[in-house]
Amino acid sequence: MVHGPEAVAPITKAMPRSLIVGSVALLHAFCAIAASGQQVPQSVSLAEAIELLNRQSPELASARSRLRGLLGAARQGRAIENPTASFTNEDLGEYSERYFNVSQPMDFLWQGGARGRRADARSEEARGLFMADSAGIGLELKRVFVRAWEHRELVSALAEADATHADVLEDATQRFAQDDIAGYDLRRLRVARAGAARRLARAQEALADAERRLGATVTGDESLPRVRAEDPNTEALLAGLDFDAPSQALQVRPELVAAASRTRSLDAEAALVGRSVMSGTTLTAGFKQQSDGRDGVFLGFQLPLPFLDRRGGAGEAAEADAERSRSEAEALRRSVVREAALAEARLESALRLRASFGASGAQDARALLEAARVAYAEGEIGVAALVDAADAFVEARSLEASVRADVWAAVFELEYAAVSYTHL
Repeated sequence: MVHGPEAVAPITKAMPRSLIVGSVALLHAFCAIAASGQQVPQSVSLAEAIELLNRQSPELASARSRLRGLLGAARQGRAIENPTASFTNEDLGEYSERYFNVSQPMDFLWQGGARGRRADARSEEARGLFMADSAGIGLELKRVFVRAWEHRELVSALAEADATHADVLEDATQRFAQDDIAGYDLRRLRVARAGAARRLARAQEALADAERRLGATVTGDESLPRVRAEDPNTEALLAGLDFDAPSQALQVRPELVAAASRTRSLDAEAALVGRSVMSGTTLTAGFKQQSDGRDGVFLGFQLPLPFLDRRGGAGEAAEADAERSRSEAEALRRSVVREAALAEARLESALRLRASFGASGAQDARALLEAARVAYAEGEIGVAALVDAADAFVEARSLEASVRADVWAAVFELEYAAVSYTHL
């Protein structure tokens, strides 16, 4: 079993009111972009990023429009064909006739049930596809968010190490001029400083790209504003999830709902094809008026004769489509189970790695770096030891950020694979 996030809402869940309207933290996170006049956050929490995506994502807006269109089309599938009214006047000199007719197609009498089932199934399929689309968009946002946070952690560690190298390099240059340290130590420090500076420059470029991607995702601003990802709460992410992921995925994944609904829709379509041999049956009623005074009501009935075309080929094609849909639904079911099991295993693996890494690794590395700086200032250690301490600090900070990011990514994938999603 794994433990994961009820506190972090999926993209399709309603956000708590405290995180939306009136949130002081959210208001303080926003700043003006002069070029566009938009209010864009300089930094966002994960919950705020999800709320911004819900309000501003063109992909989600497109998915909502597609949902409305599919629901409208499904509802239209229930509609009964309109009656047809006609008027005919025959003027034959001294004799004339007038006809007032109303004709009503009668297909709805034997097709209404199948049409209703088809419309219901198509509506459920549309909702399932929409929830699957929105869940996928939300998962991608969370991945972008975690990458932005991880890059910032690495830049922070490298910047601190670079500052240490810069301070010590200035002191070492003065000491070398006084023949207090060897030339090898000074060159070693210069090489270490140059390497750290290059790593920092690369990390800063990667951070800028990650934050622009996050900005583009949550703001929709074509100018690609940089948006900083705030530190997620790891324990909140891991609180409250305790279930068998494959079993739950079978109950809640919207793709499975859509696949089952698609099969029901095609079954109803096959039933309609089977009954279509009587399509064209029409009842006509009207009033006939003659100039000789012989007026009256008349009735007519139009019935197709299914002798030449009994729709056999169309029926076989419709049944084949329904059977294919059932096979695809079964393949999808297996894929969902496999995906949920893999997501569960990945989270368990990430949690084991976090436990083996320990909670004090980065803290110990920081304490080591501070102790090394003091020891170097007091002449107790040389340049090589200080450089090693700075490298160990960067390595520990980078590893800690990578492990935490792996845990978050695994939680988000498990959330996507096995947590129920509701409408946006």
